[in-house]
Amino acid sequence: MFKNLFVNTTQSVIGAINRLENQAAKESSVSNLEDTVKEMQDAVDGLSENTLSVRDSVDDSGDGMKVEMRMLQDRMVAKLDELKSSVDLMTRRMDEEDEKLNLLSLNLLAQDCQDLYVTSANTSGVYFLQRFGRKVLCDMEDGEGGWLVVQRRIKAAQQVDFNRDWLEYKTGFGELESEFWIGNGFLHVLTNQKTYEMKVEMLDYEKGAYWASYSAFRVGSEEDGYPLDLGNYTGNASDAFTYHHGRKFTSYDRDNDLYDVGNCATFFSGAWWYDRCYDAHLNGIYPSTPDRQNASFITWWAHEEGRKVPLVLTEVTVKLKPKQD
Repeated sequence: MFKNLFVNTTQSVIGAINRLENQAAKESSVSNLEDTVKEMQDAVDGLSENTLSVRDSVDDSGDGMKVEMRMLQDRMVAKLDELKSSVDLMTRRMDEEDEKLNLLSLNLLAQDCQDLYVTSANTSGVYFLQRFGRKVLCDMEDGEGGWLVVQRRIKAAQQVDFNRDWLEYKTGFGELESEFWIGNGFLHVLTNQKTYEMKVEMLDYEKGAYWASYSAFRVGSEEDGYPLDLGNYTGNASDAFTYHHGRKFTSYDRDNDLYDVGNCATFFSGAWWYDRCYDAHLNGIYPSTPDRQNASFITWWAHEEGRKVPLVLTEVTVKLKPKQD
């Protein structure tokens, strides 16, 4: 009787392993994997109880029977270990699939670089936002990361021309790994889905690095002229951008500025949120041979020792990040 009990138990172990492993190999969804793991765990629990029953029976039997039954018990324990290993493997596979699905869903829903950052995308570079079907440049290393770069000016083998028309500024232009403008259409959509803060990093050709941050940055619709909405300033570059708060966007072919005798984009080269005309102009001509007399250069007016001084910029990065509560 003892032998038959153990043989039957051993056969059930082998059958469970083969059946459940074959089933698990065919599963493609996390829910099916969960069902498979649960079934295997239930089998382990049941077989463990049988093992205890057999061991108790063996202890009460004769010496010859004990030897034979112990050998059979060793075989069953080995098979039981195999089954437990299979359960562990299926559990790891299930956890991996869960993680992959979570990351995939987060990437599909990502609205900006901050959303990508929380998925452990912590390296700066070009990423693809599935939600918008476009590539973006992310700065994942400044502070707590998650910055989306919307404009950049640097010295390049061939400088990008920023003196462009309304449509080009709407759609964006340039190269993400060089100089670019991300596009007013995207800026409008992006900055109206959350509240964003803005940071401008700049380098004057003689004076070195400066920065300016604004607690809010939003761009209105094209119908309204892409008006600029800014929050409060902090930084070391002087507050030159607030002068442009509330202003509509102006290009050489669409004059929305407040300058009575002409178009600021025509006078100073490059579209911008001009007033009469500017205190900050980051879309100006790149200063290949910089000086402080050419008002068409990339410029940020600063206050130093009680007087206004133009910072002439050879590097600029404008980036946005969701405002933290």
